[in-house]
Amino acid sequence: MVPYALPLLAATDAAELARGTIVAVVALIVLVLLLGAGAFVVLFRRGGDRGRRGATSQASLDSQAAALLVSLDDRVRDAHNEVGFAVAQFGAASARDFDSALTDAKLQLTEAFRLGQQRDTAASDAEQLRRRNSRQMIAICEKALANLDRFDAAFAERRRTEVDAAQTVRALREQLCALRDRLLHSQQECADAAHRFGEVVLAPAARYVTHGEAFLDRAEQELDVASPEISSTGVNAVADRLHAAATELHRADQQLAASERALAELADAELAVGRMRDTSAGDLREARLALERAPDPDTGAAIVAAIAAVEKALTETAVDPGATIDPFTQLIALGDAGADLDAALATARNQQQRFEHARAAYRGTLIAARSQISAVRELIGRGGASASARTRLAEAERQLMIAEAETDPVEALDAIRRSVTHARDADALARY
Repeated sequence: MVPYALPLLAATDAAELARGTIVAVVALIVLVLLLGAGAFVVLFRRGGDRGRRGATSQASLDSQAAALLVSLDDRVRDAHNEVGFAVAQFGAASARDFDSALTDAKLQLTEAFRLGQQRDTAASDAEQLRRRNSRQMIAICEKALANLDRFDAAFAERRRTEVDAAQTVRALREQLCALRDRLLHSQQECADAAHRFGEVVLAPAARYVTHGEAFLDRAEQELDVASPEISSTGVNAVADRLHAAATELHRADQQLAASERALAELADAELAVGRMRDTSAGDLREARLALERAPDPDTGAAIVAAIAAVEKALTETAVDPGATIDPFTQLIALGDAGADLDAALATARNQQQRFEHARAAYRGTLIAARSQISAVRELIGRGGASASARTRLAEAERQLMIAEAETDPVEALDAIRRSVTHARDADALARY
């Protein structure tokens, strides 16, 4: 039995060794897999964290750019008052550098708005473009604000050492009297217009007049307080009050000018409605003839729909003797219907006909765009409007400038229609 025992023991040891090796290999494989899975999870989480940090960084950049854009927009508006006071107190020559700085700030603000519009309309995957635009907006706004602050500080220091306060008061009181006369005229104009236009339509002009009167009252109060403190010799400690009075007078001037523009735009809009109605009636006759020659059912259906829209607009804008009207709303209704009809008849018209119809539609649409832009500008001027609303307004103003400079009537009409669209967007965002 002994000779057989040794081989048997050897075989048993070999089997156990083999099993041990297999167990070790399997354990090693499991360990490698576990380590690999853990590394994958860590890398995945880090990648996700980087994505979240990138998103947070972009959101932070956008927020900073928006805040600076709003600050610069408000600062440019306020700087008009500062320049007006500097001219009144120190003369146009002394304020020339400040006025130049304000002009530069306006250009920088325009560029910041352009970058904001480009960023907001960029494709969702254009993260690098959005990041670059936000950073450029931040740099532009910070530079413009610092430049305006520098000039403002310089004039503030000069006001504190101003000695000719008596002459300044005389000049400001003359301006106050002239603005009082304008106020009375604007009040009478609003009263006369109330018989023709609805209360809602006249509200902006009336609000401008009311604000203008309040600014004049505050300016007069500041001058009344400052006058007894003025000495004929030495430095007078009334610079802050004179500055406040001049600022209120400048604001009153702006409000009365806005009221005068609003009333003039109303009169222009009423005339434009009559012209657009005549043009639309002619377009209907053309459309009905084109419908008879429509090359395919789709074209015919588009013409039929456009005809119905124009007929509806003509019905809604019909003159009702004795009733108040809203010419701006009428212009928009006629313009929208006319745009649909232009698109439906585009293939049926030759180039000369397209030019003629574009020229006819341009004037009324231009008045509507200016009115809407003015309304949004006033709304934003009250404060609190977002950077998005201001950016859309800036784009509406840019498209308006393009339209006014464009020599091709079709291109000009397209630009002014884009202006109206952006102004509507700005109004909605400002009220949101």
